[in-house]
Amino acid sequence: MITVADVVADPALNLQVVAGSAGLDRHVTSAHVSELTSPGDWLRGGELLMTVGLLLPMTVPDCRAYLAECAQAGVAGVALGLGHGLPHLECPDALRQAAGEVGVPLLTVPDETPFIAVTKWVFETIAAQERQDLQTAMEINRRLTAVATNAAPLAALLSAWSTASDIPCVVCDSRGRLMAVTADADAAFVERACRAPFDPRAERGSWSMVDDVEVHVVGAAIPLAYVVLGANMDVTSRNSSTVLVSLIALDVERRNLSDQTEWRRRGQVFSQLLRPGIKPERAQHLSASVGLTGAYYQVAVVAAEDPGSLAFRIHLGLDGALVRVHGATVEVAHPDLAALTDVVAAHAPGRPAGIGAATAPETLAVSAMQARSLLPISEQLGRIVTASEGETVSLLLSLGPPEVVRGFADAVLAPLDHLDPRDRLELLRTLDQWLRVNGAWDPAAHRLSLHRNTVRNRVDRIAALTGRRLDDGDDRMELWLALKARAAQPR
Repeated sequence: MITVADVVADPALNLQVVAGSAGLDRHVTSAHVSELTSPGDWLRGGELLMTVGLLLPMTVPDCRAYLAECAQAGVAGVALGLGHGLPHLECPDALRQAAGEVGVPLLTVPDETPFIAVTKWVFETIAAQERQDLQTAMEINRRLTAVATNAAPLAALLSAWSTASDIPCVVCDSRGRLMAVTADADAAFVERACRAPFDPRAERGSWSMVDDVEVHVVGAAIPLAYVVLGANMDVTSRNSSTVLVSLIALDVERRNLSDQTEWRRRGQVFSQLLRPGIKPERAQHLSASVGLTGAYYQVAVVAAEDPGSLAFRIHLGLDGALVRVHGATVEVAHPDLAALTDVVAAHAPGRPAGIGAATAPETLAVSAMQARSLLPISEQLGRIVTASEGETVSLLLSLGPPEVVRGFADAVLAPLDHLDPRDRLELLRTLDQWLRVNGAWDPAAHRLSLHRNTVRNRVDRIAALTGRRLDDGDDRMELWLALKARAAQPR
């Protein structure tokens, strides 16, 4: 990119700056000749506009209006041709004064320098720079391609990019976890880059802009990784960035193909572990072969419209999981219930999903059977259902339609519903914890971080408001079912 200062600096042209020297750093994209007194509609920005001032009235107001229109159109500078046979032998004071006021660089072109010489110099210089930029980009591309066959191509690619460009680059996986980063990227950029792919402004296609970064998606239907680059690139970096992204994508895709073989093997092991009656010794051997070292795992079963795609997304989103497609469902085993629930909710929102109880590897079939039995309940509730709540929810749903279940809960808990919201919440929480420990005062007080007398006073108040005798098993059961009904069928 050349500037007005570059044009002035060439002694062959012999141009002189007469006003607006503060704008000499403006970029020149072309050179144009015009004698129009209102040229704005014919300009696109970045022009070095040359004129002899043939039709321009040399008064300060007229010159100011002319130069203001040029500035608004984005010209880099204005050059006035001087010489014998031309309207002016010297730069008029009115034009000089107006240029100083407007802030547009004003140059003079001597009689011995034709406008075509300036035009030729500008376009030849720009073309030479473009050739140099292209050659530099090709050299960078050759270096990037050479290191792509390295034993660790991702690290080698980013190292080569750091040497060639000062634009930071971050590669993160489908969950935003850092995979690789250039050495010159600061911590703030890395954090911003790993969040950018999940910004609502990021498009789901192959490329998008989020603030000052470019986000490139690796993977067609399902994102495998993201390449995030600083957007403030020069021409050379811009030309080479596409090669960098392509080579990174090839490496990620290669890793994915290698990983799919392992994924299928883990799925086959999972199928063997789900066989009823598998011997503990065999189960331990199979578990060890795929790195399952935990004592307990729970199985989630998810009904899916596209089981293959869902299984792959869950596989990418949940480290250490066993995943397989079984008919129209996806089955997943994992030791962390919270992580398993989060991933299923994220990748299969609204889909029927059940999660069985935690069990040893040799009895995963039991957990899977429980999870499958919870699918109808999950479909009716519209949320994930776990084995720990499955039996209670199933009982409540057997009472009738959702409005009947809610009506039962409202009838029992109505006296508490009319209290102040904070007061109601405290009483309902106390009742829930007290019933969970079977009416034991001290354990309930410990769970609530309250004195046992406070718990007793609250429970007595609940009994008085609801008209239930809490030392009666039937009355306790009604309150317990009402609380469970509220949880199962929230408004």
